[in-house]
Formats: sequence, structure tokens, C-alpha cells
Amino acid sequence: MENPRRGRGHARGPNPPLPRQIQPQFRGPRPNQQEIRPPRVEEVGQIANRINNLERGNGPMLNDRAAIRGRPPIENGYFRLERPASSQMFYGKLGKINTLDSSRRQFIPLISNYFPITTSTDWSLYQYRVDFNPVQDRINIQRGLLSAHKKFLGAYIFDGTMFFSIKKFESDTTELISKRNTDDQTVIITLKFTSVIENDDYAFIQIFNLLIRHCLSHLKLTLVGKNYYDADAKINIPNHKLQLWPGYETKFGIFDCGLLLQSEISTKVIREDTVLDLLIECSNNRNRDPNWMITFKMAVIGSIVLTKFNNKTYRIDDIDEESNTRSTFLKQDGSSISFIDYYKEKYGINISNQQQPMLISKKNMSFRNEGMETELVYLVPELCIMTGITNKMSKNRHLMQDLAQYTRVNPTKRIIKYNNFIKRVLNTPKSLDSLKEWNLTLSNELITVFGRVLPQQDLYGDNHIYPAGYNGDWSANLRSSPMCIMAKIPCWTIVTPRIWSSDVGQFTNTLLRAANNLGFPLQRPRIVEIEDIHIRTYSVHLDRIINELNPSFILCVIKSSRNDLYSMIKRKLCVTRAVPSQVVLLKNVQKNKMSVCTKIVIQINCKLGGAPWRVVIPEPGMMILGFDIFHDKKSGKKPYGALIATMNDSHTSFFSCVDPFESERELLTNFGNSIYKALSKYREKNHKLPNTIVIYRDGVGDGHLSNVHKIEVELVKIICEEFYADKKVGLAFIIVNKRISTRFFYNIERGERENYQNPPVGTVVDSSVTNPTMYDFYLVSQYVTKGTVTPTHYNVILDTLSETATIPITPNDMQQLTYKLTHMYYNWTGTIRVPAVCQLAHKLAFLAGQTLQSNPNPGLEDLLYFL
Repeated sequence: MENPRRGRGHARGPNPPLPRQIQPQFRGPRPNQQEIRPPRVEEVGQIANRINNLERGNGPMLNDRAAIRGRPPIENGYFRLERPASSQMFYGKLGKINTLDSSRRQFIPLISNYFPITTSTDWSLYQYRVDFNPVQDRINIQRGLLSAHKKFLGAYIFDGTMFFSIKKFESDTTELISKRNTDDQTVIITLKFTSVIENDDYAFIQIFNLLIRHCLSHLKLTLVGKNYYDADAKINIPNHKLQLWPGYETKFGIFDCGLLLQSEISTKVIREDTVLDLLIECSNNRNRDPNWMITFKMAVIGSIVLTKFNNKTYRIDDIDEESNTRSTFLKQDGSSISFIDYYKEKYGINISNQQQPMLISKKNMSFRNEGMETELVYLVPELCIMTGITNKMSKNRHLMQDLAQYTRVNPTKRIIKYNNFIKRVLNTPKSLDSLKEWNLTLSNELITVFGRVLPQQDLYGDNHIYPAGYNGDWSANLRSSPMCIMAKIPCWTIVTPRIWSSDVGQFTNTLLRAANNLGFPLQRPRIVEIEDIHIRTYSVHLDRIINELNPSFILCVIKSSRNDLYSMIKRKLCVTRAVPSQVVLLKNVQKNKMSVCTKIVIQINCKLGGAPWRVVIPEPGMMILGFDIFHDKKSGKKPYGALIATMNDSHTSFFSCVDPFESERELLTNFGNSIYKALSKYREKNHKLPNTIVIYRDGVGDGHLSNVHKIEVELVKIICEEFYADKKVGLAFIIVNKRISTRFFYNIERGERENYQNPPVGTVVDSSVTNPTMYDFYLVSQYVTKGTVTPTHYNVILDTLSETATIPITPNDMQQLTYKLTHMYYNWTGTIRVPAVCQLAHKLAFLAGQTLQSNPNPGLEDLLYFL
């Protein structure tokens, strides 16, 4: 029976190659569960219709069908967010110099990894739809047929279905005739005019990105996935059977200072072993591991592989054990062929193992009026090379040190690589000709922007103040200073196997000395010795300790970071019995360092409600929230969304909640529930609602900004209406983006020699390379000793704080607030990349996803103190 879904394996036939196919997973209705919710929150899911009825604006629309199978279409529409009114004053979105701190040079010139476009087009692009009769499935053949008319067509870009040209043909429909070289078959090419793409259209930038990719294709580089890599310059690491392919990430963009080309170096980690090698290794361990096939699947599903025959990357979604390389599939002409014969005929490859199961990669294709269609790509394990670093490899200290020699590039070397890249583009004749055809001239010098260094923050302890330090590290000041807020701990317990009791005794003495230095009244703990290191032994004794001693805190000593033991301890002490806890590795106990003990004492204080330090945020009645999502596609675990909210004006008391979700609608509902719970808890603790609310939303890519703005922001407004009624509340919604390619470098000139370094901690860039349609800024809030620092991009998509704040909140205040919050992560005596509420939300979502899967209750509240 013919399956309606098309399969590819890697022949792009119309039918799946095997009778047994993977059907989309059906999720039926959930069984009835008793959930405790505020009455109004139950209606949060019902606002979907209201949100769907909102004005779409210039939302992205798909062209007739996908531009080409496996490639997203060029979009003519793009949702542009309206900048908040607070960034449209006379100062715009720019901050200002703080004249009170004259000890630092606050305006500094920075080099960024952008090349200016010195001349550009002043014309419009014309878009045409291209059809071939008879149909030609392979894009290389399509391009060859079009190239025969190069003189008539002029400069153009063709992506498989859509044709973009600087030339407007006389007729809206143009027919061209070509002959296919392979069999001299006549092919009629029809170009139908569809639209004009103006300079301010988002699709205009996409065309430029296609153009730069066309230029890179002339540089003798290898296309792997979405980026180009230099296979000739690969670095072999034979000790670990790895190869590193250096490459480039490039993209055009319109910024405050105009059209720029961004360039960033990239490294592809290629392993020498194939998926078949891994299969054989697992199979050879069948005597020791009866579930070896499950082990193999866990290692492969979710991973990215590189195919030998075309250097393309695929994400493995499943493994079909009932198929092998002798299985057949239907080609485009309807004939049947096996995988073995196909690869022999197509690529001249002889497949040695005929029993290996086939790998399956799914591609979701979205079509107008046709919904979502899933395509299957069938891959041969023998022809798939493993890529990336596994968890086991990342724990190999020697391997990671060897990789760091090549992947952690310091600023000076990175600048050299950027300059070598642009020289390669401009010195390659074919690449240069491609740019000239479109009247583009690239500068060979990186852009210079001006950054601003925010003033150093003061940290507040118990009746004393000390500076955070210009490098954002206050470890030395903290070790001998009383903490800001100290919790009470009348009874606490250390659980350790009996064989380590002597080491634990010495470790306990060091803990008490460290606590004394911090002014923390930590009493000597009750040490409970257990017989062995088995999971059941820990579990039984933890129950007994809680029942008999009722401790305020439990510290467990374990031998190694075993996920199963750690997960059991956290699950029991977070969910089942709810006692604050800390897990310490034996190696740290045996080293018995004062620095480690100091950090553990800080953790004990924090998990009991204390705070080691604070910064001053002058606006009273402000609640600050962080929200993040944990995805683990490889393991197939449910995604979890976690929210952290501050509960007092010193922002040292927190509320936390976490919920699983399986769909966007569920995420929407749970996000609304979390906001509702946070406002309810704030009102319960402070007997009033917050005057202003600031939300830092992490885990959002650029492609989802419009959805967040039109759905999540609207949802927050609706929730606030339920609490505040007609009373106004100041709101700010800030997107936090860590995964960016923008870099900044500070040039410290020493004579005639240039010496590039990372920007100082607290550097803000809010012009030149920021988006002209956004209220955004970059912040370098952390200090790194090796490699190049990565700034964090903040995009303020909503800001009405000044409507209810005691003083107007300017862009400078928003930058200052964000920087202050990077000082408030108590796991580290230094600044971090993101506001502390975001980092805590990330850790909480990760904890839920990794250790709390078996908990039947989806609402896990107040887990922050157990992290």
C-alpha cells in the first residue's frame, strides 16, 4: 500500500522506500488530573482565539510552495516590532556617560566583526516564479538549464523555485527553451512575474545572503550544513580521532549605520568514526550490555551526522531496525532500486555491510493551504560520519584542553582570521565578479564602533560595602566579610559512606572555619555514616534521617557525578521530602580547599533563604522575572519552562515555579499560570502588588520575536488586567539572546603594534551595529581569561515602566539595571553573562528536565533553594 508521505533515501523518490513507515506520533487526550489553579488562570488557554484574532500586520507569508524541498522559501513579509515609546525620545535608545565615575575611560573605540558595504544597489529586485516542463527535481540541473540564458537574464539569483533579478522583463510571463545535456531533452522554462522587492523588505536582506553564499562557493570551500568550511585547512587530532574544519559564518544585515556584512569564524568537529563503527562497538558489548541496541539508539538519535557522499548534515530522528541496505524504494520514474545499487550507480560507492539498519531523518515541510508535510530521509550508517562532542567526550579533560588550543581564539588572532577571510573574498576573481554584477563593493576593513563602560558596582554585605572590581570578581573581598543576610540553621546533617568518614571530618572543620570568616553562625553538623555507595542505601538513610532528625539542611557526599545517584537525591529532597540539600563530590572533600568550602557555605546560606551580597536597585516596588525553557531533543524528555521572580526590594528573595509542556498552546497556558502565581505570591508576601514588572525572557531566537511580542506580551497584559483592573502597571519585556555571532575588540596600541583585547567588563554598545527597528543593546558583563568574550544581546520589545515608576526609566537605566542583575548569581563570586533571574530559571528548567521526570505533579513550586 502506498504511503501518502514521501520518503528519500537518499534518492528522492515519491514513496517511502520501505513498507513499514514511521507515522507521526499521536498524542491523545490526557487523563483527567486534579490540578490546583487559580480560577481565572483556567481560562488562560482560552485566550488563544483572542490572540489569533489580533491584527497580523506584516507577518511572514509563504510563497505558493516551498522554494525548494528542504529549503525555506524567501519571504516577502516580515514582522517588524514597533519600538517602545521610551526609546523614541530625543536620546533614542542611547545611554549616557556617568560623570560621577571618572576613574575609567567610559567612551572607548571598539572593533567589531562587520565589514561595511561601501557601495550598494539603488534599484529594486524583481521576483519571478520558475517552472520547468517537464519537471526537473535536481537543482543543479535547473541551474544549468537557466545558465544557458545568462546573457538574456543578466545578474540573477535562483533558489530552486523563485528567481530574483535586477531586470524587469517586458512581459510578465517569459518562456525560455533549453536542452538538457545528459539526453538532449527539450525543457521549457517559464518565468512568471510575482512581485517587486523594495530595499526595506526583509526578503531584500535574504537575497544579499544568497549572494554572499554564491561568492563563498568560489573560494574552494566545502558546504557543510549551512556554513562553508575549508577542508584543505583541516586540523587532525589523531589522539582523539577527531578533525577540526575551520570555516565561516556570514550574513548581511541592515543596522543603525547601514548595510553590513557580518563574518564569524566557525569550527566543525568531525569524528573519524561512522555510525556503523558505533553500531559494531555496541554490538560487540552485547554480552555485558543486553540492551546494546537501546544504548546505540540513545547515542545516535538526536545527533548530527555528516554524509560522506555530499557533505550534508542531518539530524537523526529514528532508526528503522526492519530495514537495511538491501531494502528497495521507488525512484522518480517509478522503478524500484535497492540502497546498495543506488549508491553504486549514483556515487560509485560500494556498501560493505548489508545488514546495517537504516537511519531516518525527518524534515517538516510547510505548504500554503496544505498544512505540514513530513519528508523522510533514509541514510546508510556506513556513509554517515559522527559530528560534535558527546557528553562523555566533554568530560575528558585532556580532549577538551586539546580542542581549546584551536577553538578558543584570542582577539588578536580572531581579527587576523577576519582579515584573511575578506582578502580571500576580494582576491578571488569569480567572487569579486559576482559582487560587481550587483554593484556591491565590500570594505576590507572591519567597522569601528563606540562602546560605553558602565560604572563599577558596589556590593553590600552586612553593614559594609565593597567594590565588585573592574574584572567583575569579588572573591577576595567576600572571604573575610560577613554576608548580607544570614539564615538560621539549627540542625543539619552530612551523609557519607563510612569509608570516607575521616576525610569528611577534616572537611567539616574547614567548612566551619569558612563559615566563621563569613559571619555565618553554622553549627557543627550531625554526620551520618552509611554502609556503601549504592543508590538504595542513600535513599533508605535519607528517609530515616528526615523522619528521625528533621534536619534543616542535608549535605550528601558522593563518589562521582553519576546522573542516576544525583537524580535520585535531588528528586527525593526536592519533591518527595522537600529538604534543602547540597551534593559534594568526594574529590572536593579530599582536596579540602578553603575556596571550595567558602562556596559551599554560601550555597548553604542561600538555600536556606539567606543572601551573601546585594546590589542597590533604587526603584521600589519592582518585581523582576526571568523565564527560560529547557529542551532535550536527544533524550526525548519533555520540555520544561521555569520562572524565577524576585519578592522584595533588595531582590534577594525569590519565588520559583516550573511546568512541563508538549505544545505551544500548553507553553502559553503554563507561562500565564507562572505569571499569575508570581503576582499572587508577591501580593501575599508584601500585601500589595508590584508597582513595576520587568521580565527577562531567555531562549528566544530572532525568528520567534514576533510570536513572543504578539502572544506572550499580550498574555502578560491580560494577566495584569485581572490583578490591576483599571490601575496602570509599568511593564518591560526584554528578550535575552546569548547565541549571537557579534564580537567586540578593544585595541590597546603599543607603539606601532596592534594589541587587541576583550572589552572591559560592563561595556555597552547601543549604536552602529544595533538594529534600527529595535530598542536593543549589547552588554559585555563577564570577564574571560581565555579566548574571545561573547556579548549578550538584549532587545526591549515592551517598555511602559515610566508610566508608574517613581522616576522616568531611560535606556541608560535599563542598561544599568541589566548590568546590576548580572552580579546577583550566588553560585559565582563574579558577574555572569545574563541577569541572575535568567540563569536561575535556566538551572531550574534543566533540573526539572533531568531529574524530575517521574514526578506526576506538573506544578513544581519553590524549587529555587534546592538548586
